[in-house]
Amino acid sequence: MTGKPFVHIVGVEPEGIDPGRAPLCEYLPKTALVIGGKRHLESLRGVLPDEVESLAVTANIPDVVARLLRFIKEENGDKKALVLATGDPLYYGIGGPIAAALPAGSFRVHPATTLVQRSFALLGEPWDKVSVGSLHSKKESPKLHPGRWAFYTGGISGVREVCSLVLEKGFAIRKMSILEEIGMAGERVRHFEAVEGINRLPDDVKALNMVVMTIEERVGRITPRQPGGS
Repeated sequence: MTGKPFVHIVGVEPEGIDPGRAPLCEYLPKTALVIGGKRHLESLRGVLPDEVESLAVTANIPDVVARLLRFIKEENGDKKALVLATGDPLYYGIGGPIAAALPAGSFRVHPATTLVQRSFALLGEPWDKVSVGSLHSKKESPKLHPGRWAFYTGGISGVREVCSLVLEKGFAIRKMSILEEIGMAGERVRHFEAVEGINRLPDDVKALNMVVMTIEERVGRITPRQPGGS
């Protein structure tokens, strides 16, 4: 497909949408369809005309893709579809399935910083050797190994889910940080030298959070023998 892209997938910083900055200042006046999380759509109230169609992203990725494919085929002139996602849409985000489904040349991605980047900036640590896992989907199960990790969690219960997963696999958790509402007014970072169980974890964790931890081999843990080993 040639010509200008019909769909723009724009990464948004955790602080929220700034309609006056590029690339949004260029595309918002041309937007006929806007797709994003409820928080993103709410922030555009009063910015976009009432006739602009909106679609909230929940667990409806197939519906989102189908609507975008229809939009590309429709006669929309120079109008655009705008997809909003926090951070880099192609990094554990909605941009992956959309990019895989739309025709080449029909879309363009505009990334923002990822929550992993923002997390390690707050911690003052390099993250070039960090492993990343996500618990946003029950279909995902990170292949755990010793080292420094960052996890996208599934919300309020995400910290407990991450810790349960690591401990049930027989690993130890050290130097863990819970980073909540990064870039927002309620931003908070809490540190834990070690986590032996989930019962002592805080129960007031906010829904928007990341978890950073060091996974270590537990003393006395028996490592499964690899196939073909002696």
